[in-house]
Amino acid sequence: IPKALEAKLPGKITFGAEVQEIRQSADGVRIVYKTNKNGKTSEITGDYCICTIPLPVLKNIPADFTPQMKNAIKSINYATTGKIGLQFKNRFWEKDDRILGGITTTNMDISQIWYPSNDFLSQKGVLVGYYNFGQNAVNYGNLSLSQRQARAISQGAKIHPQYAQEFETSFSLAWHKIKYSEGGWASYSASDRTNYYPILNEPQGRIHLAGEHLSYLTGWMAGAFESARIAVSRIHEEVLKESKVTSKVG
Repeated sequence: IPKALEAKLPGKITFGAEVQEIRQSADGVRIVYKTNKNGKTSEITGDYCICTIPLPVLKNIPADFTPQMKNAIKSINYATTGKIGLQFKNRFWEKDDRILGGITTTNMDISQIWYPSNDFLSQKGVLVGYYNFGQNAVNYGNLSLSQRQARAISQGAKIHPQYAQEFETSFSLAWHKIKYSEGGWASYSASDRTNYYPILNEPQGRIHLAGEHLSYLTGWMAGAFESARIAVSRIHEEVLKESKVTSKVG
């Protein structure tokens, strides 16, 4: 999905840009950022800003938000979660165990094993060797990459003894340790939905927030798209109102 969106916006995306400030005036917005090319700060201006930065990151960026919005941003907790992808030489779970897609739920600290639902009965394959949450995710996140791998293989082999012989390589992550995420997804309590969620969904002048955290489908791309649609629709309606006022004045 990101690659498809990128293809529709050739030359319009600045990659490796770290936002330093989010500012606005009565007639526009100004974003201060630095790139990883030279570390120098640059600015971009526009009529509106749609900000999709996760809240744990956004709360530390100087921005022209009201005190109520700043308080709401810093009050939302994010899920502690992690995953590992394990690549195997053969899709033994399909050929030997007749598992075609789906999930094995365990009582171990790996929590779950997810099986791919594509390229059935082909040669190689990747399993999600663990998808865990809470303290289990913290414990795995504190391990080195090689230690996470060893632990996932050791635990998963209790279900699939083929692990050791068929394993090739892995990739793991702990979302709460990723610099520009600092968590898996927004984790709202009932009181958060009442006290903070409405504030987060209200535009701050010309700045609109969007993302999975501005939806009831937190953690899902569907929530992020729905939030984006709402933000764009609001801006579209506001611009139409402004143009009608201008034309009447003119």
